[in-house]
Amino acid sequence: MKKRGQQTMSMPFGIIFAIFLIVVFVVIAFIAVGYFLDIGRSSGVGMFYAEFQDAVDESMGGQFSEAVFEIDLPDGVKQVCIANLSDTITNPGPAYEAIRNYDVYAANTFLVPPEYAEGMEWKLIEHIDVEKITFEENPYCVNVEAGLTIKKGFYDKLVIVA
Repeated sequence: MKKRGQQTMSMPFGIIFAIFLIVVFVVIAFIAVGYFLDIGRSSGVGMFYAEFQDAVDESMGGQFSEAVFEIDLPDGVKQVCIANLSDTITNPGPAYEAIRNYDVYAANTFLVPPEYAEGMEWKLIEHIDVEKITFEENPYCVNVEAGLTIKKGFYDKLVIVA
């Protein structure tokens, strides 16, 4: 009779333990998937900056250039802004409010809203003519869906982004 009572008690314990292990493995799987999705979003922002810099550099290499640059950023980022935060602000709107605290950095390109930029809210893109770009609107912002136009005239020393 002792063996029969032990079998009855060990069977539910085994099932409970198996269910517990399944729950633990499912939770760990969700944590791992979330971690890899975060890495994907971060790498997407980093790749945007690298591809943007490459497109500007390619335009700089030619005498005359005009190309459309497709913006591929994670969901949540609505605008790409080019700004000279140390100059007079002529476009004091929600985009400026989102990036105004980054004036201490040597940066000219910003992602709005910054909380979706995965810790890479700003970047210094070289060879762009920030003074010309921000002459009428500082900061100059473009919606992500619209894309950017990268231009360099025959006599221009730097690239203009529109």
